[in-house]
Amino acid sequence: MSLSRRRLLSLIPGFPFQRAALSGSPLPVGQVQQMRSAVEELLDGRFIALELRALDGNREELFRIQFNADMLLPVASCFKAFVVPWYYLTVPRENWNDGPGSALWNMAVHSSNYHTAVALDRVAALVPGEGNAIEKFNDFLLSTGMKNGIYLWRIGPTRDRRDMRFKPSRATGRMVRLGDRQIPVFNTFSAGDLATGYDFIARGERFSSRPGIGAALQRTRELLAIPEKGANSPIERVYRPGYIGKQGSIPPQDIPTGYVFNDAGLIRIGDLQYILAFMSVSEFESRALAALRAIVGQAILLEREFRRLQQPPRRLPHIHG
Repeated sequence: MSLSRRRLLSLIPGFPFQRAALSGSPLPVGQVQQMRSAVEELLDGRFIALELRALDGNREELFRIQFNADMLLPVASCFKAFVVPWYYLTVPRENWNDGPGSALWNMAVHSSNYHTAVALDRVAALVPGEGNAIEKFNDFLLSTGMKNGIYLWRIGPTRDRRDMRFKPSRATGRMVRLGDRQIPVFNTFSAGDLATGYDFIARGERFSSRPGIGAALQRTRELLAIPEKGANSPIERVYRPGYIGKQGSIPPQDIPTGYVFNDAGLIRIGDLQYILAFMSVSEFESRALAALRAIVGQAILLEREFRRLQQPPRRLPHIHG
């Protein structure tokens, strides 16, 4: 009995197919399973969460690999990337102010905490309703398919704002769990959330009919592709081509979880675009980077095999006898 491609992939653990239709592109299933096994072996026993999604040339989802993808971990500055599409989808296009020196630029490129508060406050003022800036931003995140949001941003014009839906609590399970420890952290996301956010940035016009979404997401990708001078992100340090994203880190003296080392975004490897969300706590930077480098190495090998399958078979010359 032959299996359809959808049925075959459904038998592989960790391959949920949501929202996007499956592509007709050939997929090296064995190589994908090998990649998933390698990732599990590499990350097992570490407080690391990962979600990796692959899109083909038509921006159809081919597969996703998940490891601790629903685990709540400190998000650090990674969430700032999602303020960018919220800005472009809310502020009238003729009023976009995103050049060097603007609040949006300083947040997206230089990761300024103060200008993040300014951007949140300014966009929220244009969103109807009585919610505060944090609540309105989280409403936007939820509208993209994400499950989590920030609890607070204690600086500048948002310093007194809260969203009680995302308050750390043992009762609701909104805690960072490290072994037997449960640690309250104000702003926690999952790797699955970060991947869903970048899926929206990569191809959100497929999931939403909001006016002007194509132009808004194109501008988002352009801004998030601008590198911060002298500060390559973790993903860029292991693979630079086509990176669109935002990193985040918190030193161990500032958070009881230990060192927070996160990065999420889009990278282009040959014919594939990957959505990569990587979150870690209590890991040395060198070990986290080594894990990230190995994951990207697996993605490169898989893309080569994918490209090989895309090539038409060679025809043997016809010999007249």
